Amino acid sequence: MAGVPRVRTTSQMAALVVGGVTASLLLASCGSGGDGRGADGPGAAEPVVTPSARSTPAVPPTTEPPAPGPSATTPPTRKPHGRKVGALEPRARATTAEHLLDADRLPTVGERAWAVDATGPEDPDRDPAVGTCQKTLLGTIGAVETVRRTYTAADRVSATQVVARFADARSAWRAHQVLVAWRDDCAERVDRADVGPMEPVTVHTGTAESYRTAARRRAAGLGILRTGSYLTVVEVTARSESYPDSWDPARMALRRVARTF
Repeated sequence: MAGVPRVRTTSQMAALVVGGVTASLLLASCGSGGDGRGADGPGAAEPVVTPSARSTPAVPPTTEPPAPGPSATTPPTRKPHGRKVGALEPRARATTAEHLLDADRLPTVGERAWAVDATGPEDPDRDPAVGTCQKTLLGTIGAVETVRRTYTAADRVSATQVVARFADARSAWRAHQVLVAWRDDCAERVDRADVGPMEPVTVHTGTAESYRTAARRRAAGLGILRTGSYLTVVEVTARSESYPDSWDPARMALRRVARTF
């Protein structure tokens, strides 16, 4: 009986195409089984596809890796809250002499122009206390630095300003109380001294008050200003008939000194 020609199955044809497998390998995988049946029978083994015969997936084009982000273990750097970043120049500290009034800033008496007579640190051996009621210089009651400026004008009009710096605001407050106490007993200590009441002065900053005195045919206005650790004393004096009655130059001077702080 003539042999029936073998018909290759679709799976066998596919095996020939996939991966470009050689004919020798296909024949080996399609050989007849040991039970005498044809290779196309029900018991035929499935074609084995080796790893080299499998199709290789396409490799995507190479791209640059993304920029590295912050590490999961390293916390991001944070700017200090509420503070400016960068170096700041240290603020220059104001000097005590900066609070002395220039001659053109001191209120005039009868429009007599002022001229600065002298400026410098207080000298305990030479400088007298300011005003009729002040007993000693401010350096003797705790000031660590004092500067003085004296002014002169025509017709024997004169003025003095002293700016004193203390160790702290508490020390300046104590010295202020001493000046007030000296004023309170001034009429008893100074012969024929007429001492007026202490009156508050409205200033830009700090605490201020002034009072008038009259002694030995001279009238004067004395003002006291305390701002932080600073204490300023201003006295304007003239002959009794020349000193203003309706306003006090010392009070106006305190307001101008306060604007320097």
